Amino acid sequence: MSDFAPYLEQIRARLRISEVIGKDVRLIRKGNEFSGLCPFHNEKTPSFTINDAKEFYHCFGCGAHGDVISYTMHRHGLNFMDSVKHLADLTGVTLPEKNEKKETVEGVEYFTLLEEACLWYQENLKRSLGGEARTYLEQRGFPQKTIEEFRLGFAPDRGQGFPSLYQTFLTKGFSKKTMLSSGLFIQAEDKKEPYDRFRGRLMFPILDLKGRVVAFGGRTLGDGQPKYLNSSDTSFFHKGQILYNYVNACKHVNKDQPLIVVEGYCDVIALSQAGWKTAVAPLGTALTAEQLHLLWKRNPQPLLCFDGDNAGLRATFRAAERALPLLSSQKTLKFINLPKGEDPDSFLKSNGKPSLQKIFSAPSSLVETLWQSLLFSVKPMENADPEEKAAFKRNALDLIEKIEDSEVKYFYQLDFNERLRNLWYKPFKSREVSKASITQGFLNKRDGLYKKNSLSQKILLATILNHPTLLHEIAEQFAVIEFERKEWEDLKHYLLESLNEDIGDIKLALQTKGFGSILEEILDKSIYVHAPFASEGTDQAVVLERWGELWQRTTHQELMKKDLKSSTEDMKTSFDQKAWEKLKALKANLTPQS
Repeated sequence: MSDFAPYLEQIRARLRISEVIGKDVRLIRKGNEFSGLCPFHNEKTPSFTINDAKEFYHCFGCGAHGDVISYTMHRHGLNFMDSVKHLADLTGVTLPEKNEKKETVEGVEYFTLLEEACLWYQENLKRSLGGEARTYLEQRGFPQKTIEEFRLGFAPDRGQGFPSLYQTFLTKGFSKKTMLSSGLFIQAEDKKEPYDRFRGRLMFPILDLKGRVVAFGGRTLGDGQPKYLNSSDTSFFHKGQILYNYVNACKHVNKDQPLIVVEGYCDVIALSQAGWKTAVAPLGTALTAEQLHLLWKRNPQPLLCFDGDNAGLRATFRAAERALPLLSSQKTLKFINLPKGEDPDSFLKSNGKPSLQKIFSAPSSLVETLWQSLLFSVKPMENADPEEKAAFKRNALDLIEKIEDSEVKYFYQLDFNERLRNLWYKPFKSREVSKASITQGFLNKRDGLYKKNSLSQKILLATILNHPTLLHEIAEQFAVIEFERKEWEDLKHYLLESLNEDIGDIKLALQTKGFGSILEEILDKSIYVHAPFASEGTDQAVVLERWGELWQRTTHQELMKKDLKSSTEDMKTSFDQKAWEKLKALKANLTPQS
């Protein structure tokens, strides 16, 4: 009989049973369970219960009971294999071809061998040859209780006077085929007999989703490389499909205590020992889609807490980007940012549990982490030219395109557009703009006002009327414009005076104030031939950038010219170094108008 266990575990790991049943039944959450009307018999009062943690459903009315596969079979009238194929397609699990299926007897011997290996490593840690490993664990602050809880062990090096694991297992009657397929031994081409993969290492057993020992991680106690070594992939173990300590951590997960992903085995153990029992770790690789599904199965917002160095930062950004295609309203990530040079274990030892708890209670969002990854990879200059700004924006929006959930993508686009707008055009620290600072600080300085052609002024006004929320960010620039027409100047004064008032629909408010005919004139359709960005619906970041560029070419240049003329006159009457430096700066910054 073929053993589909690894593939069924993958399917179950990627699906919450409530997600599948929730497509057919309206569910109501009650604590850690869901309830609804039973889909297998008619009822008016809900007696159908689902438990995601235990992976089953049960109806107290008709007695229906099972897991996600049996539900799919009975609900849709499918046989076992068709149900498995349906769920595999739904989750992206690739089922094996017939010639890839592993016989049950092979699986039994495999797991028996791995369990025996774990016991052998544990026993070695207690012997005299495990002295160095015990000293290391003592230095890390791991007492005997912790060592036993995580079943830590020791793999002796060659030449220590003890039989190797391979020699030991030959005497136990394990077949050479199973030993070589276990990932614990290496068969070199130039040697007749295999030898142990793990030598001179502290051993960490890795459990599968059923709590069986399926592989090991080993840490060198000397200067050997690599520092950490994992079992090779086998028919029953794939590094990217399991997390260290996952099965034990899941026993402690609830809505207020999500899984916490850290980088290393010792970080997991240190956190667990300090009370964070939900800590897990990937197995020496970047976080995979399969591992993300495992995390989300237990909590919609797992925490990622990687080391506070460049490698940890890159791992954080990779995980954030890997999650994008998988996001939904019920699946996201939160991130913990440790100080530079710290990992969870070292921070805990140096600063104590309360300090770490404070950091854990204020995680960064996924959208903030993605934005920081962009700034980390490409640092935009404050004086970036339009092409550089366009390239940065393209990178940002390309990142969002990876999100497949349309609702989530839409809100990420809104968030990124706001960040892009504020990147080069920084908003005021407070949204409450002082009328006095505008009227007294700008409107009374008549030498700062200018007159320019009507078309440019019309475009600047039309843009604000169609995008009134931008006025908070450009109020100071808007205030120094002296419009050629009195009606436009009056319109400007009204907009500035109502800046901090909630007047609702700005156009409707202006019509009631007698500006109706002025609005029709300014918002004439012909204006958008010259300035498409001024129209409603244009991306806010684009609008702000184009408005700023037009203001620079017109208002700002006129102000600079007037200041240059004034400084030149001052030089004629009073020549000093300060006046000369100011004149040179004005000439250097003034862009000639064609």
